[in-house]
Amino acid sequence: MLCDYHIHTHRCGDAQGNYEEYIENALKAGLTEIGFSGHCPQYFLPKEKRTRHCSIPDDELEIYIEEVESLKKKYKDIISIKTGLEVDYIPGKEKEAMSVVKFYDWDYLFLSVHFLGDWAFDHPKYIHYYEKRDINEIYRSYYKILMQGIETGCYDIIAHFDLPKKFRYQPTEVISEEDQAIQLCKKYGMVIEVNTAGYRKPIGEAYPSKNILQKCFQAQVPICLGSDAHRPDEVGKDFKSALDLLKKVGYSHLTQFNKKRKLNYPIGDE
Repeated sequence: MLCDYHIHTHRCGDAQGNYEEYIENALKAGLTEIGFSGHCPQYFLPKEKRTRHCSIPDDELEIYIEEVESLKKKYKDIISIKTGLEVDYIPGKEKEAMSVVKFYDWDYLFLSVHFLGDWAFDHPKYIHYYEKRDINEIYRSYYKILMQGIETGCYDIIAHFDLPKKFRYQPTEVISEEDQAIQLCKKYGMVIEVNTAGYRKPIGEAYPSKNILQKCFQAQVPICLGSDAHRPDEVGKDFKSALDLLKKVGYSHLTQFNKKRKLNYPIGDE
């Protein structure tokens, strides 16, 4: 058993390839279950400013669901397919976010934070803002927003937990909010994703770091795997490194989802 729950599709605008290509690569990677998790429509922007870049357009969300449901039936004897969504958390826009997703019985929802105010901090175009801000305050602000998202109780998995490190900008002091966020995950029964896209970014390591994973293990926070694939050849990429890391930390099981119900499965020798 091995699952990759963080796979994007062409409907997100920033991903390439069709569903079938992602599934074919999942089978080649030896995966037994995958989850498509496109970016949620840009509910936090005025309708006239919404684009398909990095998100599923409003009028295509139901189409996305229908397509994945069709694939579930087509491949039911070959690979298990789940329907998820990555939802950006924007403080003060909680009702708008839930109004977009409440009509469907999702297998899981990812909580992600990509914005600090108007700053898309993980976008290469805006990397220069790191030099203009206090790095420790960036991390504090990030984790505070993440905790607000956790406290809504609307999400199942935290995507790329320590995303601000993407461009190798690391805090220079202990960030207490990081520990608070881990404890809050435990309290709300959330799963933290080990996101292998970090291996493909300047930071060159998984999200979250080994140090954070050790704290998660001590707090008994469950874990799942996600490649954050935006191309078919990224499905399941670097999972061996992630599994080795998890074993070193002490994890023996991963989490799978079925209509938001969590199940554990043992880490194998993949």
